[in-house]
Amino acid sequence: MAAKKMKAAVLREFGKPLTIEEKAVPEPGPGEVLVKVKASGLCVSDLHIQDGLIGTVRLPYTPGHEMAGEIAAVGPGVTRVKIGDHITAAIDLVCGSCRYCLSGRTNLCRSLKRIGFERDGSHQEYCVIPEENAFPVADWIPFDQVTGLPDAVGCMYNAIKNRAQVGPGSRLLILGTGGLGMNAIQLAKIFGAEVYATSRQKAKLDMVLEMGADGVIDTSCQDLEQEIGRLTGGEMCDAVIDNIGIKDSINQALKVTAPGGRVIVCGYQYPYFIADYQDVMKFEKEIVGLRGMTRQDLKEVIRLVESRKIAPFVYQTIPFEAINEGLQMLRTGAAKGRVVLKMEE
Repeated sequence: MAAKKMKAAVLREFGKPLTIEEKAVPEPGPGEVLVKVKASGLCVSDLHIQDGLIGTVRLPYTPGHEMAGEIAAVGPGVTRVKIGDHITAAIDLVCGSCRYCLSGRTNLCRSLKRIGFERDGSHQEYCVIPEENAFPVADWIPFDQVTGLPDAVGCMYNAIKNRAQVGPGSRLLILGTGGLGMNAIQLAKIFGAEVYATSRQKAKLDMVLEMGADGVIDTSCQDLEQEIGRLTGGEMCDAVIDNIGIKDSINQALKVTAPGGRVIVCGYQYPYFIADYQDVMKFEKEIVGLRGMTRQDLKEVIRLVESRKIAPFVYQTIPFEAINEGLQMLRTGAAKGRVVLKMEE
């Protein structure tokens, strides 16, 4: 009997568009599940992969790390999930036994490999993942919203709760508002923060205010330091999340960080950044790295959505075959939030 076929978006050459190809549907092995992908989120990391900026990617290859779908088949020994369950997928494949996994910091596992990076991801109709990476979600949550849980929402949850340690009364600035930032606003308000956000697009800033931000800065025509000083009465921000990741964005963030505050490094477009050494030293400011999220973070994010405390922000849903058009929307800034691929039923 001929193997069942599926459509997959394949990157065959860096710097080139992805091609829609036909591949055999994979079969789950022991401890694995086959996911029928219903929706798959597009991320700026997909652009970095396409541009050859992530050295662990090997071609040909199918990207996609924001997965939403149903369990279509299970391999031998699978007990945690069953056929028909709605799931999202933890991006990181971890060993479970190193010092980082045992202390709960699974996102720092020394044997870590990632769905949609070091192994094929969710920009295809079916995907095999380890059972332990499948996290059930309530079946009433739209699949397009589910895609954001392991990255666009989860990454910001880790940034706000763990890395920035935001609490009631904290002032938080989100530097660069898009697929991540729109979710960060909702999360920061849950933790009781006063939230500000930046963009160079008025349409985005209008959306940011609708999401609940306390103030916005249009960096196309307003001075960031001056405006944050005005909005905070000169006290500046306790934490800044840098979602931009260009050479001088960290230094811009440091200028509006209060003494003892933290800048969380999230965006990454350049290999190096510039920082004012003495500003960091004299005022005990911290520059803090951020790498994805832990398994526990994902569990907590799912609970927040299931309890209707947040709704993952999706800007636009497009057909799977329009993946290159969607990536171009991210590249040009036309996307004002997450763009999600929807698979044919």
